[in-house]
Amino acid sequence: MCRHSFYMTSIYETTIIVKPDLANDQMKNLNNSIDKFFNENQISIGYKEDWGIRNLKSSINKYSKGSFKFMRFNSSSDFPKKLDGFLKFNTDCLRFLITKSTDNIDQATPQVNKDN
Repeated sequence: MCRHSFYMTSIYETTIIVKPDLANDQMKNLNNSIDKFFNENQISIGYKEDWGIRNLKSSINKYSKGSFKFMRFNSSSDFPKKLDGFLKFNTDCLRFLITKSTDNIDQATPQVNKDN
């Protein structure tokens, strides 16, 4: 068994859809709790984008809009599972998706300059 696989890291990205009606302090608290979770797990976020409030194709929990957050990070393969558990229990997150990325950690996404 190869012990080096434990230290292998990959670039991952997550897109989080947050309730659009959060007050500024609630949004700040959510961002702080996510940052704290990353820090506690010794994972640094390499890139972040706030895509703003966008229309949803179909409603999620009676919301027709959502505030979209994007981040890219470098981690071992066990961290995305921990992040999944963390986001599942956050009531302000409507949906999220965590995927392995083929982009550079600091590469901008095409969404950053799109209008809703």
